[in-house]
Amino acid sequence: MRQNEVLYFPSIEFQSETWVKSSLLLWDVIYRIVPQDYKPNDCWEIRLAQENNLIRNITLEKKDIIQAGDEFRQFYDNLHFIPAGLESEQTELVHIDKIDSRLYPFLDGVIRKSFDKWVRFPKKLARGYMFYLSKVVSDRRNIARTTDNRDSWTVAPFVTEEANFGEDIYDRNAEGFYSSLIIKDAIPHKISDVPMQEIIRFVTHRQEQREEFRKTITEFANDISACDSADFARQKIDDYRQNLEQAKKDFRKSMDFLNDDGRSSLITMGIPVSLTAFGAFAANGDPFNIYKLFGSVLVGAVAAYKDFTRVRTQKRKNSHLAYLIDIDEELINKNAYPDYPYLFDQFIND
Repeated sequence: MRQNEVLYFPSIEFQSETWVKSSLLLWDVIYRIVPQDYKPNDCWEIRLAQENNLIRNITLEKKDIIQAGDEFRQFYDNLHFIPAGLESEQTELVHIDKIDSRLYPFLDGVIRKSFDKWVRFPKKLARGYMFYLSKVVSDRRNIARTTDNRDSWTVAPFVTEEANFGEDIYDRNAEGFYSSLIIKDAIPHKISDVPMQEIIRFVTHRQEQREEFRKTITEFANDISACDSADFARQKIDDYRQNLEQAKKDFRKSMDFLNDDGRSSLITMGIPVSLTAFGAFAANGDPFNIYKLFGSVLVGAVAAYKDFTRVRTQKRKNSHLAYLIDIDEELINKNAYPDYPYLFDQFIND
């Protein structure tokens, strides 16, 4: 399981070089899906990172396209209801290299453009398909996914968790919840003015601290996800309290090229958490609140699973992990957290 590489989704171009710099503090390589004949509109710092092999393009293989087409069609046909977020009369462009041509008859409203290699089909349906394509690409390569967009991070589980959610995403009596595991104070906020050369040097020379931090947060997330006992969840929190805080401290200290202004971007991971385990965090409170586990590690439910037993029987791979590096200035200054349940509910019910 490779913990040092991630797949960026759902778009081709990065929306912010600051986000790329923040993410490269954590991972060695960021992949993105780029059509073979498409040249991304990158700034020089992104190009520099790519020249140093920190950003790599994935050219889709035929098997990616076929599998995404087959599985997305089956996924859509088997939906018990169509979420509001997949219904729209607006259209958007998608490159033809990313679409299995067998989907054209299925995608009502598809209009081929008369120039270039782009097609139009319903905007929100296109978003669902792009989520599914990123799922297939990450599954086949067993790498986690990451994004710079909290809306995308919030609604992508509807696809990656195979629509295992009902219309009542706030069902507080559900057996389990897709949840946000939030880590503060790890990635410094003021990084926009740091030259990409410094980031490259850091990636090269600080492997030990970065690997230890990645390993610790991944193991903690996996242990909390697998736990179905409140007592054992409390024990796991105690077990990781010192190790994770120390790993984070060493990770932060290794960034000697940054001035510490006391503020940080948020690292958010998506994990399943049982209602029983929430009993260790929430003390019989509302799982949809944000709860502090220890230090600067927090957890809160995003949406109730419809069938948590199905989650428990799945063999979850590294590709199930989805990260959001949130560099929102306003959010950070207010020491606040996004309302992920609200965003998910808007996608489901509008």
